[in-house]
Amino acid sequence: MIPPTSIDGTDITGATIDGTDVQEITVGGNVVFSAFQPKIYLFGGDAGSFIDDIYEYNPATDSIATMSATLPQDVRGAKAAAVDDKIYSLGGAVAGFNPIDDIYEYDVSTDSISTVAATLPQNIRQGTAAAVDGKVYHLGGNTGSVIDDIYEYDPDTDSITTKSSTLPKNIRAGSSVAVDGKIYLLGGNDGSNIDDIYEYDPAADSIATMSATLPKAIRGATAAAVDDKIYHFGGFTTSLVDDIFEYDTVNDSASTMSASLPQSIALGAAAAFDGKIYHLGGNVSGGTPIDDIYEYDPATDSISTMSATLPQAITGPAIAVVV
Repeated sequence: MIPPTSIDGTDITGATIDGTDVQEITVGGNVVFSAFQPKIYLFGGDAGSFIDDIYEYNPATDSIATMSATLPQDVRGAKAAAVDDKIYSLGGAVAGFNPIDDIYEYDVSTDSISTVAATLPQNIRQGTAAAVDGKVYHLGGNTGSVIDDIYEYDPDTDSITTKSSTLPKNIRAGSSVAVDGKIYLLGGNDGSNIDDIYEYDPAADSIATMSATLPKAIRGATAAAVDDKIYHFGGFTTSLVDDIFEYDTVNDSASTMSASLPQSIALGAAAAFDGKIYHLGGNVSGGTPIDDIYEYDPATDSISTMSATLPQAITGPAIAVVV
């Protein structure tokens, strides 16, 4: 949004801008324009035991805050997606790695959370989720057995629908990203790790297997998109890896980037902000959680470690960005 140059005829050229929590233009000490600054939100995870915390990371200021609201229970491995200024967390596992069917709604503007009436059709962990056109799609996962189902959650009606299309395989622990109205599912495990890339079109409720494949068969990675390209971070092959892969959705091509994560990591969380991707948490060798935040710049294929760290070392959080 472009700030106005005048308010009711009052020239505000040269007015002050405060870019901490919001961008504010003030005239005579009065706020005449305000724009929300996008933030990244993390939900739950495993910090040695499962947690209910919600964290807010501001990439613009490289700062992190613990929100007052908490998840209704301690959850690891849920999946989240944002619709407008609300984030929906779907499924995951509670103590004992028991999957759940809950859907939580977190309101960014009020820092409040509630359990919606709708539930997933079954208890699921290790699925994936992405939002397209105001609806959230949940793909695959583990109910005790691995599934191929695709579910659509509509926040406007608080209703969930099982789609006619299914994944070509029963898949858990893949990564999904929405690009240009389509959802791409990369890798995962169908009994063994896979390198497949699938494209789900919510408008047509159709799924296709892409010609390109990931450079390695992998599960437990995380991914985010900048423009038409998806960047895939870490994961587990026969061991943890530090690779960054690029999938070009326009040309249907995949490649390994020169940059790599500072260490081999699985079960982290990634989100894109202002042309860069932030990788938060995850686990390293021995299943040890970390609190690191990394910034990957696709334009320069470079990665850096941010000064801010998570309030605790976490693996398996859900993540979403509100813009």
